[in-house]
Amino acid sequence: EAREPMVDVFDEGDHLLVVAELPGVDANDICFEVKEDVLNLSATHGDRKYRKEVLRPSAVSAQAATSSYRNGVFEIKLPKAK
Repeated sequence: EAREPMVDVFDEGDHLLVVAELPGVDANDICFEVKEDVLNLSATHGDRKYRKEVLRPSAVSAQAATSSYRNGVFEIKLPKAK
């Protein structure tokens, strides 16, 4: 059974910042996919499983996305589509 992580979405002008709490997983255990107006997040490490669908408030350029993971916090910067 997958847990739903705490997720915040911030509109920072030229990009969206998505912050998710994913404790107990490694950076390479995390997957994200942008489909239409939804961001799908998932992570699995041993018996820890996380899954969340996040509705995006604006169109983004998924190919230019950058991400980081530190101390259980996963951040994705999604540049807005022009």
